[in-house]
Amino acid sequence: MDNANIESWKQYNRPWYLRFIYAVGNYFKGVGIMLWGVIKSIPFKIWALILAIGNCCKGLWFRFKNGDWRTKISYLIMGFGCFSRGKNQILKGVLWFAVEAVFILYMLFFGASNLWMMGSLGDVPDVEAEIGIILGDNSLKILLFSVLTIFIIIFFVYMWIKNTKVAFDTQKRVEAGKALSTPKQQLSYALNDGYHVTVLALPIIGILVITILPLVCNILIAFTNYDDWHRPPTALFKWVGFETFGTVFGKAYGSILWSVLGWTLIWAVFATFTNFFFGMFLAMMINKKSIKLKAVWRIAFVTVIAVPDFVSLMLMSQFFSYSSNVTMTGAFNMILKKMFNNPQININWFGETAYDGLLPRAMVIIINMWRGMPFTMLATSGILMNIPEELYESSRIDGAGPVRRFISITFPYIMFVMGPQLITTFTGNINNFNVIYLLTGGGPDNNINGTIIGKTDLLVTWLYSLTLETQHPEYNIGSVIGLFTFLISSFFALIVFNSSKSVKQEDTFQ
Repeated sequence: MDNANIESWKQYNRPWYLRFIYAVGNYFKGVGIMLWGVIKSIPFKIWALILAIGNCCKGLWFRFKNGDWRTKISYLIMGFGCFSRGKNQILKGVLWFAVEAVFILYMLFFGASNLWMMGSLGDVPDVEAEIGIILGDNSLKILLFSVLTIFIIIFFVYMWIKNTKVAFDTQKRVEAGKALSTPKQQLSYALNDGYHVTVLALPIIGILVITILPLVCNILIAFTNYDDWHRPPTALFKWVGFETFGTVFGKAYGSILWSVLGWTLIWAVFATFTNFFFGMFLAMMINKKSIKLKAVWRIAFVTVIAVPDFVSLMLMSQFFSYSSNVTMTGAFNMILKKMFNNPQININWFGETAYDGLLPRAMVIIINMWRGMPFTMLATSGILMNIPEELYESSRIDGAGPVRRFISITFPYIMFVMGPQLITTFTGNINNFNVIYLLTGGGPDNNINGTIIGKTDLLVTWLYSLTLETQHPEYNIGSVIGLFTFLISSFFALIVFNSSKSVKQEDTFQ
């Protein structure tokens, strides 16, 4: 027996818990190797970007040097290399010229002024006078529109470079004696071969404006002193560099941040895997041949997710509610009184307890499991129905019991299909605002270094309370926490997903 077989035999004959630890260790080792690979590749990516910029400048100079006078003028007047070559190219040339005209007008009347004030974020706030409010600068608008202007400049530079390529290619076609495309042919190309560009243009613009622009502004706010005392339009905020990061990760908020982060990760793990495993076993039980009325059982559980979260979670909050008056307590406490014939039973399920907040944390996990299991049950039921029965028959002939069949056949199939969903659910639970806020509101309160923070608060609910539920909002602090949460979610959504078997063995799994 060679060394590889000996090692494989040793691993197979280890106790199950040692095999589990070994598998988990290997997984995180693989994630670490991938992270190191990403870090090592950063200098090469930067160098590749520098080379790409160099090649672009080289191409611009080549086209200018070898272009005729029409191509050279198109560097100054976009579209000139097209509409100056005949009526067939007028439409294309006018469109290029329109891009330049709109950009120039935008910069003259709006963009340049905002971009100019980006360094100071404004100097004069709104002032109340006898004649009314005298409008001044607004730091938030300046930041927003200056970032938008930078995006527009980047887009314009891309279009300008593209315009030089089109002008040079048109010149080459004329010099080669080839016919230039007509407006009808250009329209046909846009609706056929270039259909993907035409269709994706609006969604990409929407993503940039609705998603990327607010995200970049949120990141930049983390480098300002934007809070209740520096809130536009009556006050202005300024750039403060990494001062806000020092506040969040330093003595002021550091202990709170790590406490909330610890509970956020614990919550995400339990909320994800309780839903996954209990939902999976629920689907396996319903899917057994001996179970009757399968449709009825599925409908009973699906009804839970048919009700909106706002309704179901608020009802559960009232069901487990507490009142110091034992005659006005929640329905569950009333049931316990009847069951144990004890009128003094009155448990504060979501409040402060002798267990240092353990009970409300356990309650939100259990209620989330009740709410989330049906999703996993539905997804798993479809997978179970598609596992080839021949695999189970072969395993029975080989003497495999139910546990071995589950470990070797059922679970790998489920994990291969649901692995990406499991990772998505985990990142979603890191930002699961609804369950925590509607059940506990982040409570019960906990005092850490003189600051009140909820014992069930996640990073996202803490961010919400810092910016919207306090008398003096701290938007810059919330921005840093939001950025920190984004980085954590991105790590699990991208790095861990790319290291899963669903990605690595997409074409080999059978």
